[in-house]
Amino acid sequence: MESKSPKEWVHLIDEESGLYNRLSLIHHLNEAFARARRYQSALSCILFRVRWWKGFDEVAPENIGSSAPVRQLGRVLLLEAREGDILGRWGPDEFLLITSNTPQSGAEICSRNILHKISELAFEEKAGGLSVSVRVGIAGITDAAVRYAEDLPLLPRI
Repeated sequence: MESKSPKEWVHLIDEESGLYNRLSLIHHLNEAFARARRYQSALSCILFRVRWWKGFDEVAPENIGSSAPVRQLGRVLLLEAREGDILGRWGPDEFLLITSNTPQSGAEICSRNILHKISELAFEEKAGGLSVSVRVGIAGITDAAVRYAEDLPLLPRI
């Protein structure tokens, strides 16, 4: 079997963060959701909504000037996620963590631990005084009426 070149795989990865992109996450989310429904196991998702700041001014994700802060934040999220969980960039200012076999209460604990690590994050000097604030939303399978992964409501937390 012939191995694929890195360019053929790049469509699965967000270039700025180095994490899975939205297309990959949709695939993983649908698989995890189907498994959780089939085996009646827990599934939770944690959505991290990021706001970038320079002083008191909010900076749009496309105006950060470098992908280094996004990559650094993505790395912290990845290092704090449990092995087996799926993490990726859901949107320009959002990251999604899919936590299989985890009830919402476990996802809340996980999100608090991650937020604590993010609060300790100091961006490299070349980021020019950039800081970040993060809001969290958590969703999970708690109701049999939720039949599809895209119907999971992401509830704002913290």
